[in-house]
Amino acid sequence: MTDTLLLELLRKMETRERTRFRELVDSPFFNKNTKLRKLCHHVLQFAPDFQHPDLEKAVVHRQVFGKQPFRELAFNNLVSDLLQLAYQYLSVSQFQAQPEQHLEYLCLDLLDRDLPKQVNRQIRRWKLWRSKRDDRSYDYFHQAYQLYEKMDQLSLTGGQRRKGEDLQRENDALDRYYFINKLRIACDMTSRNAVVNAGYTCHFLEEIRSYKARQPELEEIPLIQVYSQALRMLESPRETEHYFQLKELLATYRPIIPQRELRILYNYALNVCVRQINIGKSAFYQEIWELYKLLLAEGILLKNGQLSQWSYSNIITSAMRLRAYDWTEEFIHTYRDYLPEEVRENAYSYNLASLYFEQGDYTRALHLLFEVEFTDAFYHLSAKIIQLKVYFHLRETEAFFSLIEATRHYIARNRQLSEYQKKSNANFLKLASRLFQHLIRTEWRPIKGKERERFVQSIEQTQPLANKSWLLERIG
Repeated sequence: MTDTLLLELLRKMETRERTRFRELVDSPFFNKNTKLRKLCHHVLQFAPDFQHPDLEKAVVHRQVFGKQPFRELAFNNLVSDLLQLAYQYLSVSQFQAQPEQHLEYLCLDLLDRDLPKQVNRQIRRWKLWRSKRDDRSYDYFHQAYQLYEKMDQLSLTGGQRRKGEDLQRENDALDRYYFINKLRIACDMTSRNAVVNAGYTCHFLEEIRSYKARQPELEEIPLIQVYSQALRMLESPRETEHYFQLKELLATYRPIIPQRELRILYNYALNVCVRQINIGKSAFYQEIWELYKLLLAEGILLKNGQLSQWSYSNIITSAMRLRAYDWTEEFIHTYRDYLPEEVRENAYSYNLASLYFEQGDYTRALHLLFEVEFTDAFYHLSAKIIQLKVYFHLRETEAFFSLIEATRHYIARNRQLSEYQKKSNANFLKLASRLFQHLIRTEWRPIKGKERERFVQSIEQTQPLANKSWLLERIG
């Protein structure tokens, strides 16, 4: 039973969530099957990792079915039913966390039952709750549209046929929701088109822009301002003024934008900073680092209490480029436990070794890399590249070329690496080997003149190429 979808889901739940899930299973409103209760209680004993011999099928079956003969189908059906209850728990939890959605469905039902006084009472509650909302996300306008829709339906009960403002408000709220969402989707499409050349087309975008320009009240809506500016930045990433204007808008409106949207918007900004660095504007390392520090301080980077391994590595890289080594080491240790458990040791050890390498502490870097067995292909390969760089700096000829060959074979036979990763790193090995051989022949004298030009040209023309900046630094 160890590898079931059920256990995978339960591992992702927090302690409080598992407790509430058990309460749902125990509730006769949701479940009347006593065997499901027994199964739930038995399995939850082994939280949070759910790795225990008593989770083997035979043991679990005996706990639930007693002395009855083992029946595979019945057992699997019971586990499947418990998984469905777990999904139901997640759905109910999400519904309870969204009071406006709760009130919408309640008003719909009360309208169907022809209970206008009770609908009116719930609408007053709905308005009160909305007045306390801090955010002004696109969801805010969608909920406004639904509220005005119910208010308009209420005004028509009892055969009334008077003109009210609710229908107009319903229409206007829907327009705002639509405009914001179209701009949001246009940003996403533009961003993805730049990364993978997806060829997405956002229909009616120019019509929306033209209409918006003629409606000053739309331009005053914070999210319309933010997404319009984000789209300008993504469409013209080389024009840095768009980035700085977005950064200013986000600083102004950050308190009223939900974190899930802020995470995406700041990611757009970070990607544009990377593109600026790629065209030689190294000052944007400072921008990246400052943005990441802001996102950490505001808790925006954390998703379900965890920090992705890629954000972890990107933060470390940006800080190391600025030689903020003390800050970097503190960050590596402090945020280690925020990493997902399945990648924690790989990400932590690799990035710590990378820091030691950048500081010139080659002995500690090698010692750490030899100590850790990297289970992920990306980290395994990246660790080998650091080792190669160390051997290059130490002029360890035999170790360098031996590792070059071993790494080539690893790249060729590994199926986890993408074709881009394989090619970019294979190209790096080829150029690093050629450079090392040249330096041996010239007794490590600086490369000058036409020989230097040829090396620079080879590096600049090789695509794709990993560790390009490192190779150029070795030439001087």
